[in-house]
Amino acid sequence: MSRGKYLSLEEARKAGQLDQFCKEHPSEGDKERFDNMLGAMAKPKTKPKGERT
Repeated sequence: MSRGKYLSLEEARKAGQLDQFCKEHPSEGDKERFDNMLGAMAKPKTKPKGERT
């Protein structure tokens, strides 16, 4: 398999080189912000009192 400058996620997965992929594609995240956003998305929408469907 020919490879360019970086591994693609699919190539890394197939070749068992996910560690190499992670080294080539570093990222940062904010765990608290992500958890808050995910929690907000997972909650059911609430309707104001008195509103009918």
